[in-house]
This record gives sequence, structure tokens and C-alpha cells, in this order.
Amino acid sequence: MKPIFARISALAKRIFFWLPSAGASDEVRPEIGHDHKLILHVTHPRKIPKFRQLRYVSRLLGKVEKRFTLAALFLFLLSGSISLMFLIRQRMVLVPVAGDSVKEALIGEPRYLNPLDAPSNSVDRDISSLIFSGLFRMNGMEPEPDLAERYEWSPDGKKLTVTLRPGAQFHNGDPITAYDVQFTIDSIQNISRTSPLEPRFRGVKTTAINDTTVQFDLDHADLSFLTALTVGILPSNIWQEILPENARLADSNLKPIGSGPYRFKSFMRDSRGIIRSFTLERFEKFYGNKPFIKTVIFQFYPDRKQAEDALKGELVDALAFANISDEQKNSLSRWHFIQLGLPQETVAFFNLKKPVFSDDKVRTALAGVIERDQVVSSWREHAVPVSDPYPFTEASTTVMDIEKARELLDAAGWRLPENGNVRIFTKDSTSTKLIANASSTELSLTMITSDQTELAATAEYLKRRWSLLGVKINVQQLDQTELLRLATRERTSDVILTNVLLNSEQDLFPFWWSGQVADRGLNISGLADRDVDATLDATRAATNTADLQTARENLSKIIEKSIPAIFLVRPSSRYVVANKIKGVNETPIISQPSDRFNDLMNWYVKTGWRWR
Repeated sequence: MKPIFARISALAKRIFFWLPSAGASDEVRPEIGHDHKLILHVTHPRKIPKFRQLRYVSRLLGKVEKRFTLAALFLFLLSGSISLMFLIRQRMVLVPVAGDSVKEALIGEPRYLNPLDAPSNSVDRDISSLIFSGLFRMNGMEPEPDLAERYEWSPDGKKLTVTLRPGAQFHNGDPITAYDVQFTIDSIQNISRTSPLEPRFRGVKTTAINDTTVQFDLDHADLSFLTALTVGILPSNIWQEILPENARLADSNLKPIGSGPYRFKSFMRDSRGIIRSFTLERFEKFYGNKPFIKTVIFQFYPDRKQAEDALKGELVDALAFANISDEQKNSLSRWHFIQLGLPQETVAFFNLKKPVFSDDKVRTALAGVIERDQVVSSWREHAVPVSDPYPFTEASTTVMDIEKARELLDAAGWRLPENGNVRIFTKDSTSTKLIANASSTELSLTMITSDQTELAATAEYLKRRWSLLGVKINVQQLDQTELLRLATRERTSDVILTNVLLNSEQDLFPFWWSGQVADRGLNISGLADRDVDATLDATRAATNTADLQTARENLSKIIEKSIPAIFLVRPSSRYVVANKIKGVNETPIISQPSDRFNDLMNWYVKTGWRWR
């Protein structure tokens, strides 16, 4: 140990050579000590060396001393860096910051970018949902206040009073008032305006009490009315100068002014006048939480294939309802796949006007043997089982034994002949020997469905499953327009397999009210039941959540008992988003496709460090 201290002492003396040694003996003290002190005094000696003097260190240090010095310096810097990293980790956090842009592909082009006409066109709905805001907004399947600061129902559920939040303004700087709300609802109700929302506001009287308070008087209690008030609010000072019959020709349809989180910036047309892109920018004076994404660009494509090609070529950052197989998904490593949960179901409707379905034992047998997990496989696992007309209700997993189903068909008079594998109808249930001939009535059913891949696969599963019972199925795949025509007008098919999309209120009225059995009505099965009609009315008349839930449960039980259809699965839709976009809800429940932007305020691309 002594040699080491000696070497360190010698090293210090060599570095600080200008300082007098306190321990020097008289024998070695220079005779010119006074002159030496004088020189040091004149030059203002420092006990701490100047920085420029350190350049001579390498000349004074030996090879081993240099190594010790460098090692000590390295350890000092390393320990300092580690300490700094720990400090940053404990005191700072990586957070989203505003900036960057997102490009989404849409199929079609914008026509009427205003909330009154937007429901007629999916492109208009998507863009308008970011430009306009309403008194309420959807959070999943439930409405919550947006422009409304608070609201209050009267005890009888027929009067709603809404107070607007202070400080909210349109993109042009005008404040949002109750008179803008009244103008918007009055415009919807104007027959000359021909808004598709008009039926929803029949019997509603809107009154602006003052600048911040608006009152709605309903002709009957309607718990779902809050959902209707998610419609965007128009700036009255702009639209009141436009005649209702000319509203769809106004420039404001392509240069809209709303109050949403994004405002119109620009659009681009091609040489044929077709709009190819539409750009929105963040509204800096938005009353709510401002989104991190500063610019949203919509790119328009004439069909889904071109949109999917743009996605694969990384020309866009997002595409909703992409028809991408699992094999293609594996090759798209720069994307993640969001499952959109919509209030839709895949349903096999029985045509109750057909004599074969007049006996409920036939319907019970066909419905009972369906294994919904197998139907989920037909949807490539992008679906969940359902067994109820309300798509978000937990499904029953009970499956009837094949033999029991065969016994039900036997009891209904449909028996297997000895010379065939398709059941025929016979009134003689005591006969032990049954032979099919040319005059025999076979249990043969025609099923129509869409040419969509998953629906076609589901139809094939039903065909295979029912063939085990001795039922012959002829499947016809049609485009959606022809399928709707045959299902609602001609009504000649036995089984109709299709997807049913409910509105945000999950109102079953269009599909099960007996009045919808007529031509063009959406009561596809043809069920006409007074109990069903009365319970449907009860769901609409409910004034609180408990009454609504009770009415829905009763309605489900009545429909389940009647067996007019088989509720199979709730399919989810794929929303493909680039990996660079963070903060996206992976499994959102939304009431309509445009609601996929409801959490866009949480999306971000850029990040930065911030102190905790």
C-alpha cells in the first residue's frame, strides 16, 4: 500500500510543481526563496490550476499513471451518466405531443358535408363526424354530453331542457347559441329540406329559451331521444340565407363550417373534376380536448380493391372494413388490426309465410342443432356468438342433440323414406315403410344470402348441418341489392341469411313490427304478433333505463319463443391502422361506422419528454 501512496504523492507534486513544499528541509530550500515568493506573488498564484495548464498533464504522467487517470475519468463519466439516466427515468415521462398527419382511405367521394344530409352517404358521415359536433356524442352505445353542459328531463319524460357549455364556438369564430340548435332541428323538420333524419324528429318542438338554454317538447316519452341529439349543429347565420330546396347545392357542403375538433382546410380535384382528397386541420379553439394529430387527410378511391392496394402500397395510413385475409394480414407487419364492434348480427330468417314453417317443431329442430362456435369459424374468428335479437347480449351455448331434432321433424310429419336421404311429408305417422316417389313433397329449402365471403361460408355450414337432419338446402348467392329486393319485396325464399345493422338506439321496431311485413318492409320473417308489437311500443315509451331494460328482456323472450329466425353471430369489422399511430382503442364498441373516430383525440404519432 505504501508504494501506491508514495506514487500518488509524487504524482501530485509533479502536477502542482509551482507550489512550495510545506515539508521541504532547510538543506534543499533554495537560497533565492525570497525571489521565488516574489515571482509567485506578482503572477497571482492559484492553488487550483487553470484549465490551460491541464494540457501539460500528459507530459508529466507516466504510462501507468495515464491509465489510472483515464480509468478514473471513465468511471466518473459512466457513474454520472447512469445517475442522470436514473434521474430522467424517475422525473421525466414520454408523452404524446401534437403534430404529424394521418391519411385514411375512403370508398366513394364527398357530396353533402352537412349533418342533415350526411346520413345518406358513408363518406359524408365519416368526414362530418370530425367537422361537426352535437349536443351529445356517443360513448360506446350510450350518449354523453358534448356541446351540452347539463340537461334535465321533466318527470313525465316529455320535456328536455339542455344548457349549452360556455365558450364553444364555430370554426369561423361565431359563438354557438341555442338559436343555432333550434335552427338545426327546424331545418331537419322542414319537408323541403328532405333530410333522412326528419322521421326521427317528428312531433318534437324546439324552443330557444335564451342564448344558452334550449327546450325540447316531445309528443311522447322517448328515452332514446338523447341519441338523436348527437346530430351536428349548423351555424344559423350561414345556412339561414340558403333556401331549403337549394341546400344541397350550397358551397358550404364542400367548405363546411362546424364546431368539431377539425376544420376544413382544402380539397383537391383531378382533371375530371372528381374530388381525390380532402384535408382537415386541428381547430385550435375547440372547446374540448384537442387532438394530437394536427392534420387528417382523406384519400378517395372508387372501389375497395383500389383502396386496399393503396393500403398495401403504404399510400395511406388507415382503411376501415378492409377485406384482408389472415394470410395477407401476416404480410402486413407495419399495420395493426382493430376489431370494430358494431350493433349488427348475422341472422337466418325463416319466411313464416311458407307452409313448411307453420309448425314450430320444424323451426325448433333447425335452430336447435346450430353450433355457433362453428359459425364463428366461418367468420375467421372475427365474430362472437349471439342468440338474441340484441347483439350485445350474452349468447346461449346450448345445442340440441341431432337425434332429438330428428324426432321433432318426425313428429311434424317430415320423415326419411327408405329409398332416399331427404325427408318427405306424410300424414300417416304409423306407417313403418315409407317410399318416396315423384309426387312426394321433399323437405327442400331455398336459402338466399350475400356473396360476401363470410356469409357464403356460413350458408355452407348451415347446409351441411341441416343435411344431417335430412333437409335439402339450395343456396343462392346474390349481391346485396338483389338480396334486399328478394327479401323485402318478392319474399319467395324460404331462408334469408343476412347481416342486420341496428341503429345506435338498438331499436328493433323496423325488423319486428307487424306493420313492416308489407312490401319493402324490413320485417323479413313476416312475424305478425300483437305481443311483439306491444313490447316494441314499451321499449320506445320507457322513461328510464330500468324500464327500457325490462322491456327489451321481455321482447327477447317473446321473439325467442316464436323462433322466427336464428341469431348466429355478431361479426366485427376490421379497421387497419399503421403502427406509427398510437393510442387507438383496439376493441371499440361503436354505434355506427363513423364513430370509430370518437377516440381520435387520443391518437398520436409524435412523442416528447416531459417532467412528471
